[in-house]
Amino acid sequence: MIKISHELPLSLLEYSNDWNDYEYCLPHLLDKHSDYRQYFLDSRERDRFIIMDNGLFEGVTHTTQDLLEKIDLIKPDIFIVPDEWNDSTITAKNAKHWIQYKMPMRTKLMVVLQGKTVSDIHLLYQQCIDLGYTHFAFNHSSVVYQELGGSENALANQSVGRVLLIQYLLQQKVIKEHHYIHLLGASTPQEFTFYRDALPDLINSVDTSNPIICGALGIKYTEFGLLEKPKEKIEEFMEENLDSKLEDIIFNVNKFKEFCNK
Repeated sequence: MIKISHELPLSLLEYSNDWNDYEYCLPHLLDKHSDYRQYFLDSRERDRFIIMDNGLFEGVTHTTQDLLEKIDLIKPDIFIVPDEWNDSTITAKNAKHWIQYKMPMRTKLMVVLQGKTVSDIHLLYQQCIDLGYTHFAFNHSSVVYQELGGSENALANQSVGRVLLIQYLLQQKVIKEHHYIHLLGASTPQEFTFYRDALPDLINSVDTSNPIICGALGIKYTEFGLLEKPKEKIEEFMEENLDSKLEDIIFNVNKFKEFCNK
């Protein structure tokens, strides 16, 4: 079963226990919103499973010290070490750099598999295995997916390309049975039917704001999923009251669950 976490605005945090299998923490919001910070402190007290992001997708550059302080504060179960868009060299250097730091006892480090080519990502995966990593993430918008997808539809390529990359790494026997595999974000919800039907035991978790953002914009998933993805990010809705959009949001949350799990 794929564990799902929907990134939620402040007005919807109360629904997290019902909608989310675990919590996904955006570290810059811990400073920006006291309610958000308190929610994650309470989540740790309640022993909720927490994955902490590093801020790349949100365009936030944290100092190492800032991230270490936030890790010490929240004590996530997984921290995603800083990565660089489509750059396997810098991501590998960061992965090596971060293993020097003492983490809270419960915290595991995770690497995002960045690169400009399939070979880059294959090599990065193996380098990180050699460093002792067992937790790996695939983002939703790598340039590699455009090459693998091969169509003129960039959104379709993102969904198909991630599937094809994972299939390739499985065929190469790089992905091991004991590895924790996380999917960062969702280009389209229908991508997840592949993992549900063909690889039901491979993917451990996914984080996404897609069902929430679509619902907030009045977009309901169809039986097929989505043909277009909104450009908005969850932070744009962080302080918005979305009570009037709750019906569409709940519909999408439930539909996404169907796409992920039988």
